Amino acid sequence: MRIHDVNFFVKLLAALLLSVAAWFATDWRYGVPLAFATLVVLRLVRVPGLRSYLKGAVLLVLLVEASWILNLLVQGHTPLQSLAIATGMAARLLTTTAAFFFVMETSSPGSILAAASAARLPPLATLVLSLTFGIIPMLRDDFERIADAQRARGMEIDDVGFFTRLRFALARGVPLLVQAVRMAHSISLSLAIYGFSTSHKRTTWREVGFYVENQLKSEKGNRS
Repeated sequence: MRIHDVNFFVKLLAALLLSVAAWFATDWRYGVPLAFATLVVLRLVRVPGLRSYLKGAVLLVLLVEASWILNLLVQGHTPLQSLAIATGMAARLLTTTAAFFFVMETSSPGSILAAASAARLPPLATLVLSLTFGIIPMLRDDFERIADAQRARGMEIDDVGFFTRLRFALARGVPLLVQAVRMAHSISLSLAIYGFSTSHKRTTWREVGFYVENQLKSEKGNRS
């Protein structure tokens, strides 16, 4: 059986337990091997998009290490203590993000909806799960498209130094934020068009009476 066919909630529970174990392993001597083992498992099961995740994970680790070391040094810790604490924090974050990256990349929106339907979850909970684990991969794809657009306009973002690459990566945040807002608006508009309502136990494609106009008027009155 392929790992993609495993029930969504089983994978979500496994990711949650792994994250809890990572945050209880406060010592870097336990956190680093756990993070490394998690990445090895992702490589063995051939999770799609792993290379892109690792690029982002390297930036995450470096930023966490630098910020925590500086913060701890200011608080009076020794350099070795600061490095140990920062490394442990980076390892915990790496394990957590890797675990939920695995869930997102191996779970399609259809499999999430099927698992939520089989578990008899409320419609609102099903919607939240589907949007949460469905939008993040879409935003990552948008992030890559923004990078391709930068390359097409002559911006060299590959063979440059770390700080230059970091600056270019942060520059993608503004268009990505705009795209996220637009996507949220589109989803909200689509849900409104198809009659989604938290006051109903089950949402239908269209919920109209004998006359469509009467339903549209009542919907308009409810919104006002």
